[in-house]
Amino acid sequence: MCGRFALRNPEPLLGKLDRFDLEPQFNIAPGSKIILETDKLITAKWGFTPYWANESFDLINARSETLWKKNSFKDSSKCLIPADGWYEWKVTEGRKVPYFFENKGESFFFAGIYGGYRGELGAAIVTMEASSHLKHVHNRMPVLINEKNKADWLDKNLINSNNSSLVEAINYYQVSTFVNNPTNQGKQCVEEIQGVER
Repeated sequence: MCGRFALRNPEPLLGKLDRFDLEPQFNIAPGSKIILETDKLITAKWGFTPYWANESFDLINARSETLWKKNSFKDSSKCLIPADGWYEWKVTEGRKVPYFFENKGESFFFAGIYGGYRGELGAAIVTMEASSHLKHVHNRMPVLINEKNKADWLDKNLINSNNSSLVEAINYYQVSTFVNNPTNQGKQCVEEIQGVER
């Protein structure tokens, strides 16, 4: 599962999204407006509901293993969601401890799906089984896409076909519970707690 993420450096997108005021985002939560890349850059709510639903589902994740088998997603479109890190919580001694996952501050994309519901676009992040070096925290992770492999997802529907090097480059560390409040923003969200064993 991916329940929060970050886009700390929106600079590469600024030239493509002139009409939006992009600020660094350290704690993007479900329900937020997020950026999607399709054949262009657009915005959507993080929370997907199929067009035929009687009420809003607001699904934030979609499992890659069953993505096209689920009625909820079979009519959705594919997209890329720019990010440079995400959060997972590990249950330790009865409490949820937040961790931040990143690739040395480098940006990448999550595979995503999107569609319209009652006049509003909504999106979900596609997830997969976590890599062996990340399972210690959580058994799921987003499907990661780098710049050169974007077409693998958008055009060919391939999941992580050539991205093993990107996945292996992901590092994680414990952060403070400051990030638990979705209204909290700023660098404090991603600051590493020093001296914590992994």
